[in-house]
Amino acid sequence: MHDLLYGVQPVLSALNHEKRRLEKLFLKKNYNFSTKLKEIREIAEQLGIPTQEVSKARLSKMCSNSVHQGVILNCSTLAFSSIEDHPEIFKKRLPIIVALDRIEDPQNFGSILRTCGFFGVDGVVVPRDHTSRLSAVVSKASAGVSEWFPVISVPNLTRFIIEQKSKGFWIVGLEENAIENLTFLKRDRPLIIVFGNEGRGIRHLVKNNCDNLYKITGNNKISSLNVSNAASVVLFHLS
Repeated sequence: MHDLLYGVQPVLSALNHEKRRLEKLFLKKNYNFSTKLKEIREIAEQLGIPTQEVSKARLSKMCSNSVHQGVILNCSTLAFSSIEDHPEIFKKRLPIIVALDRIEDPQNFGSILRTCGFFGVDGVVVPRDHTSRLSAVVSKASAGVSEWFPVISVPNLTRFIIEQKSKGFWIVGLEENAIENLTFLKRDRPLIIVFGNEGRGIRHLVKNNCDNLYKITGNNKISSLNVSNAASVVLFHLS
């Protein structure tokens, strides 16, 4: 399988980190008027990636009229990491890990990854099933963060949480009906923060294995925040 990555930041990140198999670069004609596109062309040449100049209309057709910013990279799909790929994350003194319980919308997934990268989260953990893949849409929504950020897939999220609790992690979940306010959450121990599905929230078994649940308070006429916005609020608070 292959992806067509589009947008300056996703393509730059893919070129710089080489976690995908890079096959061919497509640039808009007269690309040399853009400093970033010239940089992309230079990196592609250094890596020996074939490059073709095409019209903006051709680029728009290739990626269904998405905002391509004059560049598309034909490449392999991006695989999730495993725990074994990032042992250092779990050995830090006060790591913050975000666990996403069945986040299936690629825009939300990408936005959360961008937020995690911005606030220095150590890694994101997702269950193998019912999770958006690391697609071109995710890469664009994350501004290229998904191309380098540790996104770890586990067979069973509940089992992962139980295992990490036994190793000293404190597990907290975001839940709109929780009793405790987010303001009481402190970064004083290794943390795993669980965010639930866009519509159904955190699954019952996962929630039961959280040490504590917190809510974000706001206008009570609005039920809750979008999950990517909630992640931004929580991670800003902890920063």
